[in-house]
Amino acid sequence: MSKLLIVDDEESICWGLSQLGESLGHQVRMASSAEQALNLAEEERPDVVVMDVRLPGMDGLTAMQGLYDRIGSVPVIVITAYGDLQTAVEAVRNGAFDYIVKPFDLNQMERVLEKAIDE
Repeated sequence: MSKLLIVDDEESICWGLSQLGESLGHQVRMASSAEQALNLAEEERPDVVVMDVRLPGMDGLTAMQGLYDRIGSVPVIVITAYGDLQTAVEAVRNGAFDYIVKPFDLNQMERVLEKAIDE
């Protein structure tokens, strides 16, 4: 069983992704801010993180570096409702495992999650 950390301030996204993760047999934790996610990551040591770009307070791309500093290398799947080339390039440069634009297909997310877990 892998540990997933879902970071998004939209409850519906967190709920949908947690349902998906649990249905795949993974342990899921959720955070609604980057700061909360960083604290949870230190406690839980997730195997995969799904993180929104736009979060209250610290943004997701900045939080990625905080994750790497605190827990080392972990696959981060970046999600955003505001898909633009500049953000995608920055996410990849920061080490994102993948970049997915909302709304996304749950089958697509399942494939990406499984690939990240197998990494």
